[in-house]
Amino acid sequence: MKLRDIIKTDYFKLFVKREGKVVLGKHYSSLWLLCCVMTATFLAIAFSNASLNYLSFKMNDPFINWVDVQNSFGESDFKGFEAALQDPELLAQYHCKGSHTDKYWYSLYFNTNNNGRNLKCRYFADIQTPLVQAILDDDNVIGGNRIDFEMLDKMSYGVIITQDALYNKLGYTEIPPYIYYMSACDPEAEENYGVDIYSEEFAKVPVPVLAVVKRLPTNMDIIGTKYFYLQDLSWAMNLNEPSYLSSFVYFVPEKVNKAKFIETLEQTVAEHTDMSYYTMEENLPRMRNLYDGGFVSLYFDYEDDVDFMVNKEINNAIIEKFGKDGVVRIYRYNEVDTINDPDDYISIHFEDLDMVAAFQAYAKENFKIDIEMSQITAKENFNEVSIMANILSWTMIVFAIVCITLFIINLLQSYFQKVKRNLGTFKAFGISNYELIAIYVLIMIAIIVASVAMSLCAAWLIEGLLQLFGVVRDASFGYLSLWSAKTIVSVLIIIASSVYTVYAVMRNLLKATPGDLIYDR
Repeated sequence: MKLRDIIKTDYFKLFVKREGKVVLGKHYSSLWLLCCVMTATFLAIAFSNASLNYLSFKMNDPFINWVDVQNSFGESDFKGFEAALQDPELLAQYHCKGSHTDKYWYSLYFNTNNNGRNLKCRYFADIQTPLVQAILDDDNVIGGNRIDFEMLDKMSYGVIITQDALYNKLGYTEIPPYIYYMSACDPEAEENYGVDIYSEEFAKVPVPVLAVVKRLPTNMDIIGTKYFYLQDLSWAMNLNEPSYLSSFVYFVPEKVNKAKFIETLEQTVAEHTDMSYYTMEENLPRMRNLYDGGFVSLYFDYEDDVDFMVNKEINNAIIEKFGKDGVVRIYRYNEVDTINDPDDYISIHFEDLDMVAAFQAYAKENFKIDIEMSQITAKENFNEVSIMANILSWTMIVFAIVCITLFIINLLQSYFQKVKRNLGTFKAFGISNYELIAIYVLIMIAIIVASVAMSLCAAWLIEGLLQLFGVVRDASFGYLSLWSAKTIVSVLIIIASSVYTVYAVMRNLLKATPGDLIYDR
């Protein structure tokens, strides 16, 4: 008799109804026990998936795949090493995507209490690199507060700052368009130009905020351009400079009516001085920040007669009216010849970690460059941990399947001892082994599929609750990740192995004759 014919028989329906309850156990205990075993299995798979996802993220994280080579300023050929890294064949040989140089420095910035705070900074010679592009990735940027990567310029004055540095170290409660750099300034600027001087030698110089991020490589607070660093080193931002103070340059956010602002600015100037002036809208790419808006400038016709103290009063009046709307006075910094200052690091971007150790040996042999081995070891360990985690993941799945198989075998053997006389009677009345095996296979498939469905829902619910209550790592990676190809494969293996187990066990148990089953021989 074919399977579809068996399913249509009355005795099949009665058999399934009565015997199914026996297989399920009292109060469905067998079903719930199977659900618990499978839920534990799927939680183990979900934890394994999440761990491998996190490892994969770390393995492909540009922060990890970048190796910093420090300039020892000794016998090492740092310049030669830098030149060698321009060779595409060398980069391909060691799986490198590129490199750039940068300067490490502690720079002073004003906090919200007008006190100086040292921040750890890296100033990149080229800020349009894959590393910076990764820094500005959606997962790392706070609330989408960033400038477009294409708008970055190696001559920009802007900085990318961490949320920790902005909120905790500088004391901001909101993201400003500009933060204030502590620029060295001649004390005479206070008397001559009305500049606010702090600690007798520093003035507040606005620097554009290009992005606010969760983290930066090597636990930096800020990254910016080396051009900005060198301009400051060469005193380009010293406010003891008439051209900075004899004019007004403002950043005007998009939400502010620019025409109304210009009108108010001109009226305010006319109220304080008789000097002639002109206003204009400007494009200042070096001073562009992460907010939408434009720049408005007012220039006096004759600088020699400018009353700088009056200018300070004019600016105070403008900021009082528009400061709450985000209007900020900035400066059109003069470009000066920079002082030569050697780089502190060459940063190298690897596509993968397979050739890191070989690259370390190459740098040592050819350029006497010492790459700190802790970097190499840490990066190689990521490969090893990833392989071990994958092996452990599949081992856990195999162990869980073995447990489920043993549970089914024990369940069927225990059940068979209770009903073997009835089964012997069925065989005596002409029901074949094939029909009995098919019936039990169908019963167990129904139980297993129900257990799988309930277990998946339970594991998925636990995963959702953990995320809901914020139990995550690195602010975005959960400890459980149920849905993956591995989960689907595991479900198929569980069902297939369970069906085969039922078939094999029942075929073995039903080998006995009807008489042997009835009389327990």
